[in-house]
Formats: sequence, C-alpha cells, structure tokens
Amino acid sequence: MPKRLLSVIVFLAIVILSFSFSQKVIIEDFKAYVEDYNKEEPSLPKVLKLIEDLDYLSVYRLYKLQMVGSIEKKESSTTIAGLLTRHIEAFDESEFRDIDDRIAYSAFLAWVLTDISGKPFEIHTLNEMPAYLEVFNTYSSRVREMAGEVYKEWIAYSLGLIETKPGLFPDELLVTDSFSSYSIEADAPYDSEKEILSLSNRSVIDALNSAISTISNREYSVSSLVDEEVNRLAVQTAMDLSQVGNAEIMSSGRELFRLWLLRSIGLIDKAPFYPESVEVRVKDIPGFEIDSIPEDSYFQDLMDILEENQELRSQIVEKIQMGAQLLSLKQFTPTSLIESDIESEVRKIVPIQANIMGGIRNELSKSLVSSIDKRIDLWWLRVLAYALIAILGFTVVPAMRKYVIGIIIILETLYIFFIGEITTGIFDLSLHSVVALPAFAFVFILAVAAAFNRRKRSRILILKLLLLFLIALLPFMNLLNEQPELLMDNFEGFYDSVYYSTLKNDVFLAPESMISLQTRDLNSLVSSELNSFKRVLRVIIPNKMNSFSTAAEMSFSVDSNGRLRVAAPAFSEYMSIENQNTYVSELEGLTKDIEGFIRDSERNRKGYEAALSTLIDTSERIVSFAGSRMREDFSNSLETELQSKPELEVALDDYREKMAPLLNDAPSSVPVKVYRVPEFASLVVALLLLSITLFVVRKPVISFINLAVITAYFLIVLPGIDTLNLFVQGGSPMLRISIEPSVNALFLIVFAGIIALSVLWILLSHKKGSVVE
Repeated sequence: MPKRLLSVIVFLAIVILSFSFSQKVIIEDFKAYVEDYNKEEPSLPKVLKLIEDLDYLSVYRLYKLQMVGSIEKKESSTTIAGLLTRHIEAFDESEFRDIDDRIAYSAFLAWVLTDISGKPFEIHTLNEMPAYLEVFNTYSSRVREMAGEVYKEWIAYSLGLIETKPGLFPDELLVTDSFSSYSIEADAPYDSEKEILSLSNRSVIDALNSAISTISNREYSVSSLVDEEVNRLAVQTAMDLSQVGNAEIMSSGRELFRLWLLRSIGLIDKAPFYPESVEVRVKDIPGFEIDSIPEDSYFQDLMDILEENQELRSQIVEKIQMGAQLLSLKQFTPTSLIESDIESEVRKIVPIQANIMGGIRNELSKSLVSSIDKRIDLWWLRVLAYALIAILGFTVVPAMRKYVIGIIIILETLYIFFIGEITTGIFDLSLHSVVALPAFAFVFILAVAAAFNRRKRSRILILKLLLLFLIALLPFMNLLNEQPELLMDNFEGFYDSVYYSTLKNDVFLAPESMISLQTRDLNSLVSSELNSFKRVLRVIIPNKMNSFSTAAEMSFSVDSNGRLRVAAPAFSEYMSIENQNTYVSELEGLTKDIEGFIRDSERNRKGYEAALSTLIDTSERIVSFAGSRMREDFSNSLETELQSKPELEVALDDYREKMAPLLNDAPSSVPVKVYRVPEFASLVVALLLLSITLFVVRKPVISFINLAVITAYFLIVLPGIDTLNLFVQGGSPMLRISIEPSVNALFLIVFAGIIALSVLWILLSHKKGSVVE
C-alpha cells in the first residue's frame, strides 16, 4: 500500500475517533432526556425545569391572548420554538456537563416542540430549531477561533518559524523550513489542536499545503518596514512646525526630517542641511532603495524659519537624534510580513473548516432523528375503512344502505371520544375542518333558507333552527364559572420565569406591542394638534399682524400687565374705504387659515378621543386579568410614558380616572371556554356530526344510538374535570392544573336543551314520517 494512501487512512481514522464532541454521547444524552420526559414522574433536573417552564409558557400564551389577542405577525421571536430557546438561555453554563450535554438538550427541545405540535421529528425541524442552531453556532464560532490559532502554528512550524513541533502536527503537511533563520510566536493549546484536527478533512490539509508552498516561494524585503518606521518618526517630528508654518512648510518638514533619519542610519550618502550634531550609525538593510533626493533649495524656506527660531530648531534636532538612536537599535526582519501573510492564508482556510462544521451538524441531526422511534399513527386508515363500509353498504349489502352514514358517524364519534386528540391531532383536526364544519354550516344554511320560505315554515323547522343555534353557541360558552386556580397570582414561580418578562414585552414594553402602538398613535395626534395650534399662534396670526402693521402704520406693544396693545393712526391711506378690497382680502385669508385649522383640529380631537378610548379599553383588558405584580409593572410603565411629555398629562388624568376603580377590584381569572378543554372540544365535534345524523339518516334508531353515546360520554367526562387540561393555542403546550370545578349552570342548561331538542326532533320527525320510508 503506498505510503501516502496509508497516511490518509490513518488521518481519517484519527478524525473519526477523536471528535471533540462525541456523537455517541450526544445521542445517548438526547435519548435519556426523551425517555425521562415520557415518564410519569421525570427525575432529571433539567427535564423537571422544562415541564415547569412549559406550564409557564402556557400561562404566558393564555394571558397574552386574553389581554391583547394574537399579534404574531409582528412578533416572530415569540413562536414556540423561540420561546423554548429562551428556556435554554435561562440555564447557567455550569448546569450543562459539557458541549455534548448542551447540544443534546437543545436537540431534545426540538423533539419536545414536535411532540407539542403533533408534527413528526425530522431533520429539517431539528436544523430549524433556534436553540439547536444557537448552540451549534456558538460552538462553531469557538472552533473558528481555535482553527485560526492552530493553523497558524502548523504553518509557522512548516516554514521553520518555530522550533518545537506541535503535539498533533499532521504528517501530511509539508515542512519546508524556508524561514528557519527567523522566529515568531505561535503556540496553540494541545486541546485546541486535538479539536481542530478532529474537525479537519483532506480539503483543509490541501489548503494548508497550498498556503505553505505559496509563502515559501515568496521573497520578503525589509525596506518597506524601514520606510514605514522612518515615515512615522518624521511625521511626529514635523508636528512641531505647526506653530510656525503652514501646511506647505509641514509637508516640506516631513520630507526633510525623513531624509535626516535615513542619513542617520547610513541608508543614504547625504541629506540636505543635515545637522552635524546627529551621529551617523551605519545599518545594513539589504535591498533598500530611495527615490531621488530634492535639491537643497527646496527646503530653503523651512531652514530660514528654523534659523529664526533657534529654540524650535534645537527641539527638532533633539527629536531626530532620539529617532536615529531608536532606528539604530531596532531589528528590521521580515517576520512581521511573513506572519501577516500566514494570517491572511489562515483566514482563507477557516471558511473551509466552517463548511465541514455544517456537514457535521447535518450528520449529527440525521443520527439524532433516526435514534428516536417514529410515532406511526395508523388511525387515518379508518377513513379507508369508512369508504369500504360505504361501498359495501351501497353495492353488496343494499339493506344496509339506510344505516351506512349513521354507522360511520357513530364510529367516528367513538373514535373522537376515546382515541383521537381533536386539539392536537393534525389529521383529525384537518378532517373535521373539511367535513364536520362545512356539513354543519350547510345544514344550518338550508334550515335558515327554509325559514324564509312560507310554504316550508313549521314548528319542526323552528325546532331545527333552535337546535342548530344552540350547537353553534355551545363551543364559545363558559364551561366553568370563574376558577381562582387560573388567577395569574396563583401560578407560583411565573413572575420569576423567563416567560413573565416575555409577556410584559409582548403586551406593553416592546415597541411593537399593542400598548406601545396605541400610545404612539395617541402621542402622534396630540403632537400634531399642538404643532398646528402653535403654527397658528406663531406664524399665521403674527404674519397678518406684521402685514397690517406695515400697511396701516400700526404698532404693537405689551403693557405692564402683559397685555398686547395695538396703536393705530386716526387715518391712513390703507384704511381708506377705497382700499376696502385689499384689507378685506387680508382678513378673508386669515379667516380661511383659521377655519382650516379648526377643521383639522376637530378631526384631531375626534381622533384623540378614539385613540384614548382604545388605549383605555386595552388597558382595562390587561388590568382585568393581570396579577398584582403585573398591574404594578403595567401602570408604572404606561404612566411613565404618558408623563414623558406635558401635553399628554390630560390623557394621563383620563387614564387614572377610568382605571382607578378597576385597579382596586380583584383580578379576574381567564374564562374557560368549552372549546379550550379537549374532552369538551370532542363533544362539540360530536354534536356537529349529530346534526348531520339528524338531517340525513333515515332511521331513528341510529340517531338515538348516537345521542346515547354523546350523553354517556358527557356523564363520564364531566366529573373528571378536576384535573383540567386547557388548550391554549395551536402548537402551544397544554396547561395542566388541578382545580375545584364549578360548572357553569348555563352550559348545563344549553347542553340539556340540545339533548332534549334532539330527542324531540327525532320523535316528531318519526311521527310525521319524514325520516322513514
């Protein structure tokens, strides 16, 4: 086997076996987090903290929706993925064992996100998780910094610039020793070398060898370094000329002092007007060249000034002497130029390494996704079973035709009640969004249309409309009376969580929050009105007065009481009735401007009243549900904003007047709507399907069975709501809380009414013969 091929195999083996983070350990940690999360009683501290924060996240979402609604278009940072990222950011670095643990936990959060949303855990969902990306990007940044140090050390050793061989110097790198007579400082830590070696592939090695060859073939001259240092000293010396000369003199001084410094180290044979007191110390600088030296006459004006200012001349000569001594002692070598080129080449190589990191992340993501068993939900196949039942009923067993739709609806109702998850199951939610809801809407529209037809009006039609209305109303009713367990103050720890600060930002602190937007609108209207009014007082009226003063020879003064006095002559040509058109025209112009202001002012007043009313309405919603601490934070924030400008004080007074009684009242808990509780959301869907049964199925027995299933389910779930699972919003975690339920009597009455009306409908329809052959 060729030596080169053997060395490549050995290098790749080192890369595979020496990852700075272990893919195996990350996957094991990730699976441990998932398994602990799925236990009835998790034990890992971070998982326990996550479960607590998920409840607080739900509380945040619940109260945000109740206070200001959903304004996610302006708040992309408050997606569930972003909120879970804030959870991991709240951890101290010491709470993670190492980078493996942090990467595993961030990947676990991506899995939790899919578990909450009901979506599959896939590579793209993991790679799009902000927490996962943030951890990887932080690690990648650290790797880039280490790569710069390590690659610089390796190239420096290859060029002979450092004597000690790096501990993990790759055998595949060229060693030219082209600059072994020089040395630079380059010493990367061993751990950094190990980490970068594990993350470097063949393309990195080739790029390093290319850089080594390029720099080895270059010739470096120190003349540019000498010229740079001499110019710096010459500029510093010429600054003293600013007190006696102009820019031209200073430019001349920089050139002359540069020549004196070059002469002081023997790089030129002569310099114009060179001071005899400055000793010449010959310094050998190979390859140094200089352009032609100007004639002495070029510097004559400068020398005349120095002769007239002997003290200044002595000061300059002293600086030249100091500069000459500095230049004679300084060692000019090409190491700084070589080092600069090494760093330049390294900057080209680091991006190659960054691409490797991207590939490693994708490979790790693939391994993490494949390490978890995919949840396979085959219940969607029931739709095929329903289709098969329908086909058999309408073709093979014609006697079943009357029962097919009813049987399918009963089976689906049983599935919804005891198997499906209507609030989180994406397929179930989509299915009933395109079947149950449109079908119910169609039935409702047919009933309403029939009510407008005199020929079809009947008592049974009124019964149908009332039943459908109650079914449509039920989801939006309060399931429970006010539950004290849902008060913000009763969620211990919420105020100390990251999600309380998020709630404050979204509700009233952030520039895009609803309160901030409404306050800006209010401020804009008040400022517009104020500026318009000041323009009338400062510009429009004074301009007219000045015009009258000039034309009518009037004068103005302010008396001791501060009142404006107008002195007008007994008569002037401007006041002549013959001039009536002129002064009436002036007055009409003033009237027109003032009337325009009055119209705009009236619009501003109405806009201000509407804006203030909107702000107060929003504030009332916030304060009604906010706990004591949030009330205080909100009031302080809004009052500080309204106190920032004196013209807003009237708005502040109105706000305080309206809010004072509300601030003294106890906070309200968030109402529990029927659709927010998954068990009762399933009941609502079942009632939608029931309406189809009542309208379409021609056998009363089917309708009675369906009604019996719904009633039985209701009696089963109603006593069990002492442990409340509250649906907050699609994609958000459920809020789980123990309560002492107080069921809303109106809800019970409406549900009982639906059942009674359904029974009555079936009986009346059967008696009339409209549902039987």
